[in-house]
Amino acid sequence: MDIAVSYGDGKVTIEIPDENLAGRIVPSQLDLLSDVDTELERVMNNPHGPLLSDIAKSKSVCVLVEDHTRDEPHWELLNAVTPSLKDANSVQFIITTGSHEVEHPENLKIIDMIKRASEADSLNEYRIKINDSNDPDVVKLGTTSRGTPVIVTSKAVGHDVYVALADMKAHYFAGYSNALKDFLPGVCAFDTIEANHAMALDPDSTFGKHPFHPNPARRNNPLANDMREAAEMITRNAKAFTLSVISSSGKLVWADAGRLEPVIAGGIEVLDRTASFTVKPTSRIIVSPGGYPQDISLYHAQRGLELTKNAVKDKGEILFLAECRDGVAPETAYENFYMKLTAPLDEVVKSIKGKYHLYEHKAYKFAELLQRISKIKMYSELDEPTLQSAHLLKTQHPQDVIDGWLKEDTSAQILVLDKGNKLAIYSS
Repeated sequence: MDIAVSYGDGKVTIEIPDENLAGRIVPSQLDLLSDVDTELERVMNNPHGPLLSDIAKSKSVCVLVEDHTRDEPHWELLNAVTPSLKDANSVQFIITTGSHEVEHPENLKIIDMIKRASEADSLNEYRIKINDSNDPDVVKLGTTSRGTPVIVTSKAVGHDVYVALADMKAHYFAGYSNALKDFLPGVCAFDTIEANHAMALDPDSTFGKHPFHPNPARRNNPLANDMREAAEMITRNAKAFTLSVISSSGKLVWADAGRLEPVIAGGIEVLDRTASFTVKPTSRIIVSPGGYPQDISLYHAQRGLELTKNAVKDKGEILFLAECRDGVAPETAYENFYMKLTAPLDEVVKSIKGKYHLYEHKAYKFAELLQRISKIKMYSELDEPTLQSAHLLKTQHPQDVIDGWLKEDTSAQILVLDKGNKLAIYSS
């Protein structure tokens, strides 16, 4: 059987005999919304709570816009909210990079979208900022119950209304990507993000758990709860509104709007139904994060491995397809993620017991997986020495890996997981 797997802007076709294909898993295909604008208008006109236009009138509004690493329909989301902000006194847009790269060309394109949408609706006194986690112009709002100092860009402080535009999907330590992440890490300083992300090492900080989960038994996620606290401290007595979506390759499949908790809970319910799968682990799996921008770098692509790793048996093998056009990691993450990972694996795992530094959790989790399985063979634009230094094996031809597996074991069962950055895989 020929199977097309996401890679960069396109697909890579592989062939697996029917008798050797254990299954192909992708997020369940909901009907793509043919008229995105109409659907977004519908949910904006029927929110959980008051209309955005009502709560924004004569107020200072802060709109949180996710950065270029999200494949959501940015233009459509902006156009859905700016008409409701016409009567606001002022509007501050912030691109919520967290600790991601600031002046990325794709972020600059989002700035252009914001300008065009704002000018089309004649917004009063609008301003735009890309969050820089190392910017000294910050305000400390206090400390969460878990000891995280909540330090945010000054441009995010003191508004009457906060509007979070969010793309939802499974997240390997925050439980789910959602509107809360627009606040922390979105508009926060480096020290805040580092303190929060240190909790990624807690086993309860994992996908499938979130404080707003509809199932009370799945609400214990310390890292996500810390994010919730921080968001409440940032918004304080202000109104918080979200327009949240679930997207597939930049296309919309679900949307909702209004107060944070009911919207996020509704999105979680949809994701559990469409992107969560329980599988019988196999010795050989093929994983793609889902193409660009999910495979923009090794740093971003790794999420696909974390969310699907329960599908591979101990001592098994993974064929990993990730283009990585921007290299191994953003400059800020290079040292504590990639260079950390180049050490012997047992040293990487042991070193995490000391003081945590931001991004080290990714090296730690990568090392844990590499110790558990036999090998990861990677099809990527990254060169062979770069991959070898990170304990990964480069392949020029994915089909050669598959053919080698079948030569070793003619009855081998191979499981294919595409769009891995949006899956949540549990083992049976």
